[in-house]
Amino acid sequence: MRTPASILCLCLAAIPSAAHTRPAQPPAKTHRMERVAENVYCISGEGGNVGLVVTDKFAVLIDAQFDHTLPGLRDAIRSVTSKPIKYLINTHLHGDHTGGNRGMEGQGVAIVAHANVRKRLAEEQRGNPTEPQGGLPALTFGETDPQVKAQLNLFLGGTELQLLHYRAGHSDGDLLVSLPSAHVLHMGDLFLNGLLPFIDLPTGGSLAGLLENTEWVLSWLPAEAKVIPGHGPVASKADLLRYRDFLKAAQAHVQTHPGMTGAELSARFDRKAWPQFQELGKYLTWEGFFTMATGRMPVWD
Repeated sequence: MRTPASILCLCLAAIPSAAHTRPAQPPAKTHRMERVAENVYCISGEGGNVGLVVTDKFAVLIDAQFDHTLPGLRDAIRSVTSKPIKYLINTHLHGDHTGGNRGMEGQGVAIVAHANVRKRLAEEQRGNPTEPQGGLPALTFGETDPQVKAQLNLFLGGTELQLLHYRAGHSDGDLLVSLPSAHVLHMGDLFLNGLLPFIDLPTGGSLAGLLENTEWVLSWLPAEAKVIPGHGPVASKADLLRYRDFLKAAQAHVQTHPGMTGAELSARFDRKAWPQFQELGKYLTWEGFFTMATGRMPVWD
């Protein structure tokens, strides 16, 4: 039986890039580079969106997609900088964001994540000893209690990166990466732009947590900020406000109809009012989203 994490990686791997297009036969190079701010880029392709920050001496990656996409990712990075990668930051545990860890680790890159990401990746590897091992974050911060807020600042020359954990939302190891001087924020899978949210309940995710994280971000995010989502095109604060409003509407709908199934909630919800939020195959559906919103995981074949 597939785990929720593996299901998530399977379905999110099929998400189109920020350009909303995919080649008919994906070659090794499937990455699209988008300049978000000076020396800050979003690299999209198969798997989660990768953030690239080029500092005075080094480069920093935010997520690394899959192991098999690393060659294309490296090519994309080399198209804008020859500086060595010093840090790889994992926004959360799922394989479409952490699968490239092992390959990057072999290049002497320091992998940084919330403490719960290392904990869960280590548990996953112990449970699958025949699968490739390694790539665990070497630098962690935060408490195993995901409700404890945490922050780690990286100062690389004139560039400051703020790694922020507010509380469990998509999972219990979520972190945001803020670049205050560039007005750029990478939100990982706390925010999927153009898709229904995915709530990983077994690893501590919840609809309330997604909403609280989003409300907190909006309380301090500059109006002109660019937001890199875990999947989908780079967004504005206005896009994130719309996402917040959707989460609030979904939460109110669930609370108004206690005891309803995901299918019943989905059928009664005004989907036409929220055209920005799309399904993805059989894994990210309206019924599945509302099932997760009630605190139950959908049943997949």
